[in-house]
Amino acid sequence: MTIPYRLLLRETACRVLLAAGTDAGEKVFTARSMPSEAKQLPQITLQVPIDRGESFGRSAPGFRRVAYLVAVGKVSHSSAEKTELALDRLGSQIEYALMQSPALQGMIQQVTEIDLRVQIDASGETYLGMVTVRLGLEYSEYFELTGLPLAEIDGTLSANGNDDFADLRVTFQNQ
Repeated sequence: MTIPYRLLLRETACRVLLAAGTDAGEKVFTARSMPSEAKQLPQITLQVPIDRGESFGRSAPGFRRVAYLVAVGKVSHSSAEKTELALDRLGSQIEYALMQSPALQGMIQQVTEIDLRVQIDASGETYLGMVTVRLGLEYSEYFELTGLPLAEIDGTLSANGNDDFADLRVTFQNQ
């Protein structure tokens, strides 16, 4: 089975963030949507919830794709100020690690957009903060056609009411 390229991008981003020494340390996860407790923070989760493709045209199936890599960093502190400072720091660490990574940048054509959002929840005993860093990662993908190659086209041409005007045969030399 072929692994979708968006998942290779996500796993590369995970390795980049683990190696970058962010405040999350070893708590960088992919394909995880479990709730987090304050004692498990800081942490980063990575997903690619959207991967859009636009066709190159009427030929072999090829697409200019944009995979939206979403890194969610979570922190917890005793005050709103400490939480916001920790979010700013973790968000910057995520953004710069991914944008300055030769491993990740070498897999794509360009970063089409960066979207960074911060949320703080003060409804519990401690302040919980979440920073979402979304990168649009553009790449090209071509799908290999499977099956038997076209060997020959056989047909009969009709014209001006003559149903047997001419025969047509085209033979392809397959490599």
